[in-house]
Amino acid sequence: MPPLIQSWLLQSVVIFLLFGSLAGVLAGVLLVFRPQSFQRLGARLNRWISTRHLDTLLERNIAIDPWFYRHRIVSGALILSGAVYVLVFFIVTLDREPAIAGLAARLDYPPALVGGLLDAVVLSALLGALCAVLAALFMLFRPSLLRGFEQDANRWLSLRKALKPMEIPRDTLDRFVLRHARQTGVFLLLGGLYTLVFLLLWLGRQPV
Repeated sequence: MPPLIQSWLLQSVVIFLLFGSLAGVLAGVLLVFRPQSFQRLGARLNRWISTRHLDTLLERNIAIDPWFYRHRIVSGALILSGAVYVLVFFIVTLDREPAIAGLAARLDYPPALVGGLLDAVVLSALLGALCAVLAALFMLFRPSLLRGFEQDANRWLSLRKALKPMEIPRDTLDRFVLRHARQTGVFLLLGGLYTLVFLLLWLGRQPV
């Protein structure tokens, strides 16, 4: 990874931790000295956001298969052209050794790791292109053979059950914190102060 990106990521993490430490200190002070204010603040912030509208969007079935069958000559020719281009590029045009050397130098990764990743990408692209060639040929000459595969592949899987646990509010942690407000506040205050002092000392030792 380039040093500039590493420095930027490190600064972002440090700033995030500094803000988190300040928030922990403020929350600890409220819990120790004004737990009622913390409870009122929590009641305002704990607004329930339902995901039912997201369920509705995800449960909408959008069928694009009729368009492909209606324009099967054009869509089949385009898919076949793209698949052939991918095959020619990765089989004929791509020079493996210079590509690995260039990617390893740019990403600062070992050539062996880059070579393995490149081989995986090339293999995936070739398999996908071969499948696209078969689908395009079937679409151009025997589209009826795709209908059975299409019916099996286009089985509708509902996400309503998977997303249902997200619709259940859970306030166990809030009730535990309010029940042990002062003890929790002391831990948050000490932890926030320790992290804040540690980060400030670390920042003070960094070169300008």
